[in-house]
Amino acid sequence: MTAAILDRPVFTNPVNDDADLCVTTLGPELTAYVAGAGSVREFESWFAAPHPPGRLIRRRLAVAAAVVSVFETANRSAMAAAWLRELDPEGGIPARALRMFEGDEADAKALIEAAMTWTLSAA
Repeated sequence: MTAAILDRPVFTNPVNDDADLCVTTLGPELTAYVAGAGSVREFESWFAAPHPPGRLIRRRLAVAAAVVSVFETANRSAMAAAWLRELDPEGGIPARALRMFEGDEADAKALIEAAMTWTLSAA
């Protein structure tokens, strides 16, 4: 099931689409945080620049958009931001894990699977 999520179009969308989805669902502050920006102003400057944000920022936003899509699929979009800020059973915070994400596909899958597990258990 996770492979199907990673194959979805959200992972091939332009970074602006992923950023727009995240800002709309998560808010600008949380989106800037998970993307790795120091502030909303810095985050916005990445999209005003003549070149698109770097690969790692694009991947973080793609994973964040995939997490949002998991919550949308479960009709729980409003809970995505709260889940990202929540302390998980192992003592981690999903938003922090996403901010520290270095591009490892296994880490992306684990985060998406955790979101899927949470949405299924909350049903």
